[in-house]
Amino acid sequence: MLVPAKEEGIKFSSYEALRDHVEEDRRTAVERLNFTSGDQLRIKDDQYLVHQNGRDGTESTYGFTSSALKKLFTITGCGPLYNSMTLESGLGMSSAYINDTLSPARPYLKKLNGYNFIHKDGIILGFFSQKYTYVQNADVLNAANEHMKLDNGSSQFQFDEATLVNTKMKVKVIQEYTGFKLRNDKDDITQLGLELKNSHIGDTALNVDIFVKRLICNNGMLMKSSKMNSRVIHKGDTGGKIGQILNEAKYGYIDIKDRIETLIDIPYVLCSETPSALEATAKIMLENQAPVKVLPDMSEQGWYNPAKKYKDDFIKAQALNACANNLDNVPHKYPGVCSNMFNKYKKEDERSLYDWTEIFTERANHESYSITEKENIQEAVGHLVTWIAKKKHKLEAAKIHVLN
Repeated sequence: MLVPAKEEGIKFSSYEALRDHVEEDRRTAVERLNFTSGDQLRIKDDQYLVHQNGRDGTESTYGFTSSALKKLFTITGCGPLYNSMTLESGLGMSSAYINDTLSPARPYLKKLNGYNFIHKDGIILGFFSQKYTYVQNADVLNAANEHMKLDNGSSQFQFDEATLVNTKMKVKVIQEYTGFKLRNDKDDITQLGLELKNSHIGDTALNVDIFVKRLICNNGMLMKSSKMNSRVIHKGDTGGKIGQILNEAKYGYIDIKDRIETLIDIPYVLCSETPSALEATAKIMLENQAPVKVLPDMSEQGWYNPAKKYKDDFIKAQALNACANNLDNVPHKYPGVCSNMFNKYKKEDERSLYDWTEIFTERANHESYSITEKENIQEAVGHLVTWIAKKKHKLEAAKIHVLN
């Protein structure tokens, strides 16, 4: 069984703390693999990767993260191999199997020729192609700061939080002028900002998404907008491209604000309030295969699938009812500010789909979730909100029921 090194995950509450850390990350080193010169790679004791330099015969031993080894297997064309190597086995069995695969006699090793690997403090963090332009997180953050002025308390861009997992950096900023009230409630304000994402090992591009923050519960979600360019390839003037994205952000903000207001206008009708499957919100979403599995624990259960062949219509109806009731029960299963708001509305036309989806983003802050799980939930909820806004005509039956 392979034993990867733990991937570092840190949350930052200030720009200065993030800046100091990524500057320290410049200690990472890059090594080029050259198998035409006789380089070799092998696994030792299921937890070390040994690189033998073909030019001078010297060997260097490293730990490795799971991300790094997955990338190695992907490059060699053996992607599915990693999952099988995490299964329980005797000491050294995984090493022996992988070393046989990485033998110079096999064709897989040649695919790694010319690739680089990056390491820090004796741990290999990832592999990337020589065609990839290596852009460190510190350089991206400095370029972004030139435009956002995060280090001088600028009122235009305010630092919200940042995370760093392995070398995947995510920086969230809020723009104060983007705030708007929900239902004209002076205390219920949603602000829009940006999340800047980069990884200098190439496992993610330099990317900018819209960050949505509801102030009453201090939670957030991420959404993409086709109205703005959001992806920057690591080539050329990266800093200049960040400036271009920031100039386009206002178009993305308008798009996302419209999306949120669309959800506020769509009521969430409980199954108990209507006998018709065409009117209950949860059933409509399930029948149209909405991406509702936004929490890790929601993936553990079987969900109704309209494309599945059930034994008979009764069993199909029972499966739909059970899953719809699970969705209706979300405000009770995950208590919090947003759940309280959802439950307090007695009039159906006030209990909106936006309130319901926000329950998940508030849940993402629960201590049981890792940094990566929290961020995945925020992205998944954003994807669900986008789906609902695009499919709003499918949910009109529920709205018609309420109005009648």
